[in-house]
Amino acid sequence: MTILQELVEYARNCIDDVRISEDEDYISCKKHKWACKRFLRDVARAKKKNCVFTWNEQEAQKIVTWFSHLNHSKGVLAGEPINLTKWEKFIVCQLYGWRMKYTGLKRFHHVFSEVGRKNAKSQIMAGVMLYEISAASTANEEIYEAYTAGTKRDQSKIVFNEAKLMLRNSPLQKKFRSTNSEIRHIKTGSTLKTLSKDDKKTGDGTNPAALCIDELHQHPTMEFVDLFLGANTKDPTLFIITTAGYNLNYPAYSVEYKYCSQVLNPGTDIENDDYLIDICELDPEDYSDPEKLGNERLWYKANPIRMSYEDGRKKIRDAYRIAKEVPEKMSSFMTKMMNIWLQAAENGYMDMAKWKACEVKELPISTKGMPVYVGFDMSAKIDLTSVAFVIPFESEERDEQGRRIVKYIVFTHSFIPSREKMIERKHTDHFDYDMCERLGYLSVTDSPIVDQSYVMRYVLETCKENSWEIQCLCFDPANASKLMMDLSDQGFDVEEVYQSHKSLNESTQGFREQVYCRNILYTYNPLLNFAMANAVIRRNNGLIKIDKDASIRRIDPVDAVLCAYKLAMYHEFGSSKLDEIDKFLEMEI
Repeated sequence: MTILQELVEYARNCIDDVRISEDEDYISCKKHKWACKRFLRDVARAKKKNCVFTWNEQEAQKIVTWFSHLNHSKGVLAGEPINLTKWEKFIVCQLYGWRMKYTGLKRFHHVFSEVGRKNAKSQIMAGVMLYEISAASTANEEIYEAYTAGTKRDQSKIVFNEAKLMLRNSPLQKKFRSTNSEIRHIKTGSTLKTLSKDDKKTGDGTNPAALCIDELHQHPTMEFVDLFLGANTKDPTLFIITTAGYNLNYPAYSVEYKYCSQVLNPGTDIENDDYLIDICELDPEDYSDPEKLGNERLWYKANPIRMSYEDGRKKIRDAYRIAKEVPEKMSSFMTKMMNIWLQAAENGYMDMAKWKACEVKELPISTKGMPVYVGFDMSAKIDLTSVAFVIPFESEERDEQGRRIVKYIVFTHSFIPSREKMIERKHTDHFDYDMCERLGYLSVTDSPIVDQSYVMRYVLETCKENSWEIQCLCFDPANASKLMMDLSDQGFDVEEVYQSHKSLNESTQGFREQVYCRNILYTYNPLLNFAMANAVIRRNNGLIKIDKDASIRRIDPVDAVLCAYKLAMYHEFGSSKLDEIDKFLEMEI
């Protein structure tokens, strides 16, 4: 059986939750199944002539052979050669097996792997880093600088020290020279070193061909990740390995985990052919009931290696028993062993599969002459500003009482002051704003700050072009007080939408309910989809609203939509717009 055939079989077994034995159970979480489906799609894509990447069986086999020349450094297998498990092959063989068709270089230059602790993350990365400074360096005829980075000196040394131990008594040992500060490949002169803030080694001025960020959940910033932006080698690779953590404001969760989840999710438009991703965790339904958490078979989802042998299972079993007896230890068990971001369990606003089901290629009706409610999320001048157009209409569908069902058509458009700001946001958000501009979903105002008059011209011209009748202009007044006064003086109906739980709960809940009932229609808009996937909620006494503080990446189009929907949901067909506004104001009092 070839490596490719083995991985195809593995992916199918994971998707089907196949159980062979206690030592070989393929039950998988939703995101690992997404990763498997992505791999199978790639296999199908690679068969097409126009595909830019191809599978190289020889390269995939090379990395497997490489690991077999290294030794386990600890545990029941200490001193024995490393035979990669199928899950480990799923990561490293994809990394080295997928190649660009016309250059032969690696397809993937970014790797994100998140799994429960003690599942050989450090061993995998140590073996890969040694391979990079030797085999890859030789193949590309370059002298590689490779680094392992951690927040603390000890953390940065974990992968480095593991690499030294794996070489001990290995047939590869004589090809390297190891000291306390570096591992050097003798033939090429390529080196592996550590970086940490403790040692004041932040990597400034380096040119990393391979960079491993260990336990990203401990990093308060993306400082070390940003080093990779300066990589100027033929085939550089950034490796991020981590287990879940506790701080949801750190970039491991707020940026990388969320982004990688969206790339894997087939219900989003976000794709990244440069990023190899795997996430092994318990699904929310696995721990919503505390008693269900004791189902040992579920533990395989977050522990593909540790649950594959009896000693590993026993250690997790013992930790769970202690966590049940000492409740204070349960959070640590769930986070470190089951790889659960605890605070993130129920914060997501939208089921993206249901949101995507509302997307249509063409609108079923003409919107010419229809009423429109316009929502604004005005930025603090130098960031993203968004407007939303919500058009209510009576569909031909009828409810149980025979009344026509009201549906809502949604359009959004966003603005950013400059291309410099767009490049900055592209880097921090991991999103292609350039593409949105090219497709017409984003405008660059070419001004020091977002020009509010530019935004209003766009709104008025769009409404005029479509003969939409503006019913109300709906604002969060935080950054728009002067504009609201000017528009009111010009005769427009302008309403403040207060940003409290009480004010926003009905529209936030109601819009989501309309999505789930397929009563929202929108045409393809990648920026709106991106924002919807980013949105999380904040709860207060049973009320919800979108949490602007919890999301580092953009949610502005969603805020604008909910602002407009807040008024549009009161629309009465056949009545005057003044009557509708009066009804809204009565509800607010």
